[in-house]
Amino acid sequence: MSHIISSLNRKSFYRSTYWKKSIGIKILVVFFVFYLSISLLILGFNIPAILQEYFPGQNVIKAFNENLLFYFIFSAILRQLFQEIPIVNSLPLLVLPFKKRKIAQHLVNKSFFHIINFLPLLFLVPFAFNTVLEEYELINTLGWLINLVGLILVNHLVGIWLKRFSFYKEKTSAIILGLGIGLFLLSFFKIIPLSSWIAQYFHAVLNYPALSLAPFFLIILLYRFNLNEIARGMYLDSKLIPAEKEVNIHSFSWTDKFGAIGKYISLELKMITRNKRTRTAFLSVIFLLFYGFILYGNSSMANHDFSLVFIGILITGSFSISYGQFTPAWHSKYFPFLMTRDFGLKNMLNTQYFLFMASTLIAFIFSTVYLIYGTEVLFFNFLSAIFNIGVTSHIILWMGSFSIKPIDLSESSFFYYKGTGASVWIMSLIIMLGPMLYYGLLSMLLKDVWCYLVFGLTGVGGIVFHESIMNRILLRYKKNKHRMLYSYRQST
Repeated sequence: MSHIISSLNRKSFYRSTYWKKSIGIKILVVFFVFYLSISLLILGFNIPAILQEYFPGQNVIKAFNENLLFYFIFSAILRQLFQEIPIVNSLPLLVLPFKKRKIAQHLVNKSFFHIINFLPLLFLVPFAFNTVLEEYELINTLGWLINLVGLILVNHLVGIWLKRFSFYKEKTSAIILGLGIGLFLLSFFKIIPLSSWIAQYFHAVLNYPALSLAPFFLIILLYRFNLNEIARGMYLDSKLIPAEKEVNIHSFSWTDKFGAIGKYISLELKMITRNKRTRTAFLSVIFLLFYGFILYGNSSMANHDFSLVFIGILITGSFSISYGQFTPAWHSKYFPFLMTRDFGLKNMLNTQYFLFMASTLIAFIFSTVYLIYGTEVLFFNFLSAIFNIGVTSHIILWMGSFSIKPIDLSESSFFYYKGTGASVWIMSLIIMLGPMLYYGLLSMLLKDVWCYLVFGLTGVGGIVFHESIMNRILLRYKKNKHRMLYSYRQST
């Protein structure tokens, strides 16, 4: 019976409509996985040199063990974003003569073959046999590696349960994200020595390899628990499909004070809060806001103006980067309706600009916490915020006129490439590299003070001439509107 279910699963994979999509998307996914795999392999052989640079005078293996906590925190959050719930794949099997427990067993077994479970091995195995084996016997090294594999699988099984739980309560993912960030900050600033405790545990495993079997007892318990829970809820009228609940409709009445454009702002905010993919894009903003804690702590980056400009653009423009780059594809479903109104397109573009500006100001206010790394950091964040409002926001709106790929708002944005056209990738490069190249050019031509002044005045100029720039952008959209309408209609 199990081999029949596996056969059906393979056929559903190869016959999936996903593989009938553009060949460019397939090449992109394969290239991304290949590039990531090679990068992790190279990382595995270079971890000792990296640790010696950032933790001088400390034992490499000890430093690696102490930082494993950060990996597991990141992995747990990553699983909530990337790892799909296996139970939803059982719907077609419920009408076939299979026992529910067999279906549940197939789903749990299938879930182990996830890329997130295999990628860590690409840098753990080289590090184990290239570094750990130099100080410890083979049996100790294997025990340390097996223990890590066991903990990865424990993390996986816990993630399945949490993801299934959050299938009914979406706040669970937010709680896990907050908890993960909290643990990271507590350990990073050494408020609680979590990293040291983790390092002591792995040190004990290296000395007593038999301890490496401990996680597998937990794996057995979690495996049986997930199996029973999934099998128990495998009914259409049970927990397999979440019960419909009353939608919490936010009125956003406070936007009325912004006049006519306030109605469009309200509609935009409703779209963001009510649809899955827009919420996922908004969630990535949180990662970008906290990215400074990782980068500013790196003295080699924090001491270079180029790096500070890059980080400042990334943090203060987090919303524009993650959400704005898909403008106007978010509105592809009702884009024809906007084209039937004299001022619909203009108000939509002005709404987008208002949101970019407001989000940039909020992100800059948040970035004041990075004063702990020095006033220079806040100064560059201020320059970057001005540049994002005056220049980056207009570039994003102008590049949006080349959009030809619609977006399904009900889908998650992670590993889902519908709506991702060439203009999106080009826009990403322009947003990320453009300010750095521009600043680099200014730094070669001008002294520091004048370089800062011209860079900031460029953003101010964009703000001052906003109306003129927006009129040109509007003309661009009107020129391309028929091509966009045709493309959105053909791609749906």
